[in-house]
Amino acid sequence: MIKIQEISDLFPASVLAQLSPPDLTQVLRNIGEAARNHWIGLASEINSHLRFDYVEGIMPLVVQTNQVALVLVGDAAHYLEEGVEPYDMRKTLLGPNVPEAPFGQPGKRRAKAGHFYRAIPFRHTTPGTEKNPRGKTIGQEMGSAYKGHQAVKDSKALGRDIYDQAIQLEAGERLPAGLAPIMPPKRMPTGINIHKTDIYAGMIRQKKTYERATQATYFTFRTISEAVKTGWHHPGIPKQALMPRVGEFAARLAPQAFQAYVKGRAGK
Repeated sequence: MIKIQEISDLFPASVLAQLSPPDLTQVLRNIGEAARNHWIGLASEINSHLRFDYVEGIMPLVVQTNQVALVLVGDAAHYLEEGVEPYDMRKTLLGPNVPEAPFGQPGKRRAKAGHFYRAIPFRHTTPGTEKNPRGKTIGQEMGSAYKGHQAVKDSKALGRDIYDQAIQLEAGERLPAGLAPIMPPKRMPTGINIHKTDIYAGMIRQKKTYERATQATYFTFRTISEAVKTGWHHPGIPKQALMPRVGEFAARLAPQAFQAYVKGRAGK
């Protein structure tokens, strides 16, 4: 949570004396709204699909007498804000907080040998799909995972090529491996790979018919197991630390906001 700095830090006593409590609260509201808009702008520029979750996690301004606060909620938003170190995904996807469930139910399965495993679905959206800022769209646009990687010169062209192949899939068919390069390691210790095959290998096309149209969705499934120690190492999430920058923005804006408010009130 960001609290706009103490009033005494933003305005000297001589300035505060010119404002009634309602006026002071309004000035702080103006500062807070501008800071929130600035925060949303910064978050929208993050190079991560989690940026939509971050933007959604920026709550409306909390206003109280002589005080305003900006609040960030949601795990994904805080992962970006605070950063996450590389980790073994078995600890989260097969950890103690994941229920053991029978086949067909969400959760982990126990193999005959005693270890746990589960199939993880990954949804891939069609080229040109941009996730709704409210977080309604699930999955990553085909090709977008390769953006910025040296293995691919044009991630959008790759996405279109993958889609051209995927749209032709019939029931029971899967995309072959090799249509895209294996994702290279990113911010991982030497010798640890993220993927064993390209992320589109084995993609299936599922069709669902509605009253007026038929919609297709695309998935790949990957099995994570305690019996296999390679793969499934998350590269971590770089720390964005936007909140201190928003606080600094609010402090810089304060004198201008005060002058604009007093000038506007005098002109009425």
